[in-house]
Amino acid sequence: MTPVGRTPVGRRIHLVRRDLILAAVREAGRISRADLVRRTGMARVTVNSLVTDLLATGVLAEEAAAHTGDRAGRPARSLTLGPAAGGVVGAVIGADGVRVAEADLAGGILREHHHDIDTSDPNTALDAIAAVIAGTGRVWSTVAGLSAPISGGVVQSSSVLPGWAGIAPATELSRRLGHRVIVRNDADLCLLGEVEYGVAAGHQDVCYLRVNSGIGCGLLLGGVVHHGATGVAGEIGHVQVDETGVLCHCGNRGCLETIASPRQILAALSGSYGSPVTAGHAVELARSDATAERVMADAGRMIGRVVAAIANGINPSLVVLDGPLIEPGGPVVLGVVESLHRYAQPEVVENTEVRVSALGGRAALLGALAVALRGTPVARGSRALPDPAVLAAPGGADVVPAGAEPSPGPLSPGPSSPSPLSSGPLSSGPSSSGRVLGPPAKRERAVRRDILVAALRGRGPTARSDLVKITRLPRAAVVEILGELRQDGVVELCTPAEPRSGRPSPHFRLAVGAGRLIGLALAEPGIRAVVADETGHVEEARSVPFPMANDSHPALRAAGDLAAELLERYGSDARIAVSVPSPVHPGTGRFGARSVLPMFSGFDPAEEIAAAVGRPVRVENNAQLAALAEVRRGAARGARDVLYLKADQHTGAGIIAGGRMHRGAIGYAGEVGHLNVREIGPLCICGSRGCLSAFLAPAYFGALLGNRPGPRPPSSGPPPAARPGNPGADRLAAGPARPGEDRLAAGPARPGEDRLLMLAAGGDRPAQRALLDAGRLIGRTVAPLCDVLNPGVVVVGGRFVEPGPYVVDGVREALQRHCAPSAAAGLTVVAAELGVEAEALGAIELLL
Repeated sequence: MTPVGRTPVGRRIHLVRRDLILAAVREAGRISRADLVRRTGMARVTVNSLVTDLLATGVLAEEAAAHTGDRAGRPARSLTLGPAAGGVVGAVIGADGVRVAEADLAGGILREHHHDIDTSDPNTALDAIAAVIAGTGRVWSTVAGLSAPISGGVVQSSSVLPGWAGIAPATELSRRLGHRVIVRNDADLCLLGEVEYGVAAGHQDVCYLRVNSGIGCGLLLGGVVHHGATGVAGEIGHVQVDETGVLCHCGNRGCLETIASPRQILAALSGSYGSPVTAGHAVELARSDATAERVMADAGRMIGRVVAAIANGINPSLVVLDGPLIEPGGPVVLGVVESLHRYAQPEVVENTEVRVSALGGRAALLGALAVALRGTPVARGSRALPDPAVLAAPGGADVVPAGAEPSPGPLSPGPSSPSPLSSGPLSSGPSSSGRVLGPPAKRERAVRRDILVAALRGRGPTARSDLVKITRLPRAAVVEILGELRQDGVVELCTPAEPRSGRPSPHFRLAVGAGRLIGLALAEPGIRAVVADETGHVEEARSVPFPMANDSHPALRAAGDLAAELLERYGSDARIAVSVPSPVHPGTGRFGARSVLPMFSGFDPAEEIAAAVGRPVRVENNAQLAALAEVRRGAARGARDVLYLKADQHTGAGIIAGGRMHRGAIGYAGEVGHLNVREIGPLCICGSRGCLSAFLAPAYFGALLGNRPGPRPPSSGPPPAARPGNPGADRLAAGPARPGEDRLAAGPARPGEDRLLMLAAGGDRPAQRALLDAGRLIGRTVAPLCDVLNPGVVVVGGRFVEPGPYVVDGVREALQRHCAPSAAAGLTVVAAELGVEAEALGAIELLL
């Protein structure tokens, strides 16, 4: 097929109109030509011409309608999908063979089979799979799930299908079949199956765990399936849980798969009983046998510890468990729930539901069919069909957009179309309608606008041709969207900053409005403020000392007073955003009722500040805003999957997933400071023992802080650490801080965190070693989050990076040591660039 961007305009219009016809017929089941004209909004002559062509090719069929007496005259003939309409194929490739299902364009399953194919050799298996699919008639699209991570279309090493590493299965199958083929990790397809037809319908943040031959994970973050920077997100099976454990095929020791996978559980039970134990037998034994119950419950607890880390890290609203050993109320599920309650934050636990899949092992297959159906003419037409409510209104829609290029979105069957759960000879269980989302075409257009605005931000005058290269969007789309943005007053034409040779290209920049943006950040030792113009260019930065106490209301009121002062100076039309050191609910804007910091609990911080300034205020978590700032302005510019680590005694994380700030279901994403490091560790402010933050508190460094000489005064020459390439050490030893700079001053060291950092900056080797080990501890603790999220860049910020590279080096070393090789291979660890201004700059970025 000719690429859409190169298809002649007339041909594109014809294809869009054809898709609309097919979608309307599929939606209705049976429809007359007159109703088709009304439903699509196209002219009668156009509809008749298209219908005639589709009838001739057998894609549509026409039947005489029976006279019902509802209307006078000859009854209208009905149009239905014809025998040549074709369908889609979904397949799941596993160690035990291949399961294949065929569905028609309405989503009804026609056939479903399991083929006992030897999948250990990829070429033999691909030939056999192609032979099975080739006999299914006209196929618009084939989607296959593979029990292995896939990056850039190439299979990575896995324990289930080790022989497939290095193979590009989609390319190989497409060459054999002659039509479009998509191959994705089976856990992602299981997740889509659950979202479309299972227990995850309606949820926006979901963690799906498939406990089968291996342990796989699929993530839905903010309603979007998360693949990670290199496509290997979800490597939960290779989270290291025992550094001295059994060697895993990935090269690490003590991976979760080596301890809690069904293979290991059944091997343990078989050894205990002296004969092979199957999964079904193990489930039966666990209902009456204490040994079997204990073995499976311990596996569930181990899985649950990792799930708790994920819950604290990404804050899903739902965890779905699936696999041959998983049953509602069974020991594996109870073990997972027990560990979740033990190791996750109380408010996270209260808002995280754990459910068992009800799709009977068919989640991946149904997910594959759902993805395949999105690429059919029927699905494309459904996304472009006018809203029936608009058509029903006076003067309803009579013009169809001819150039729509909607992006794929979750399948939403029409009201009369059967779902894969309720149609076909192999249906099982009650039907469930698909989840209806907003128009994907509008979402894609909004995303493209955001991409162009982000590309212009901070660049100054930029040629349109350069924007095409930077954004990789089609030239026609860039031209059209720039025209819209200019009309909306978002961008403006300008002269080039420097003359350029060759054919001139129009230059654009963000329009500079009269309003101002005010970003405030609440953090020790006070309140930082940044004022920027409408393009984000910083005009002023300042800080106001204000002690943080057990009552946060005075600090919030002080922030409001500072904002009011800035409004008076820069104009009352300025917009305000505030960074706070606590989770903020993304829907309500309130602090959690049981926040880990009691002074930031149970109220709406935006209301406190808005009362002082008399206008709306946006409030967001500090680590999330620092992550946003580092992606837009700092060390992670251009990256789309980023983990920001705030390394200090109040450790937190900010997550950028697919270019979007991820807050979690209740705003608790990134609470890595309360991941468990050691069961019997020091008591943490959250009430648990052994949290990461407890190991980074000043008291834990007491052996270094007492009875040690302070750093040499500036007059005696620079300390060993204060040399080129170590700007943090230079700042720490440079004397009293100026407004907008670091707050540490030379002179007598103060107890706690300040003294530790000053010792390290002054060349104290034990203090430097302590920070290096702190970095290793942080990296070791967040490694499961990197395995699951697959970020491309980890940015390390916070006060611990000020004395030098010690913490950053420690984090990098630990992540390379403890992450799954597939996740570590594409990972870059860098120091933050924005320093103490990151949170306030993130507040500015939130307003842009």
